[in-house]
Amino acid sequence: MKFVIVLSFLFSSLLVFSQKMFDEEAGICPLKFLLEDQEVIIYYESGDSIMVADLLHGLDAKYTDRLKGVVMMQVMVDTAFQACLVSYTNKTTLSERRFNIPEQFGKMTGWNRLDGVLPNENICALVSIVFDREDYIIIRTGYNRNKGRQQLDYETFRRWLPVINDSTQINTQN
Repeated sequence: MKFVIVLSFLFSSLLVFSQKMFDEEAGICPLKFLLEDQEVIIYYESGDSIMVADLLHGLDAKYTDRLKGVVMMQVMVDTAFQACLVSYTNKTTLSERRFNIPEQFGKMTGWNRLDGVLPNENICALVSIVFDREDYIIIRTGYNRNKGRQQLDYETFRRWLPVINDSTQINTQN
């Protein structure tokens, strides 16, 4: 009997581990979901440029101005349209102490999904945000067991740049 309990515990641990796509597990999310495959199903209501602003909201400007690297997130929106951060990787110049991804994700209220598309399934999206010297690059990746990973969307946004001879800032977009 003990062997069956240990074996079932090991199997369930492997099942949970296999669900996350990135290094860090973020929270308790439903274990059953489908990954976006050939089209974007999960979106950020205000747009991707606002998604980056919401992710960085509340962080000290002296850190965000020099922020470089990549944040990869596995975002799930369930059948009740509730968002959950399944897993993530923070490969940026900010430490986890200064840039707490799960905490910042909790402030992001704009996650949604296309209505009527797989209504009885939890859907997961793979979102990568690259913080370059001058740009924010958002890459959406789909995954299919037979085809592997494929890029679904790619957007670039300029960082806030100071205007010459003016103390205000403007946002220019590619």
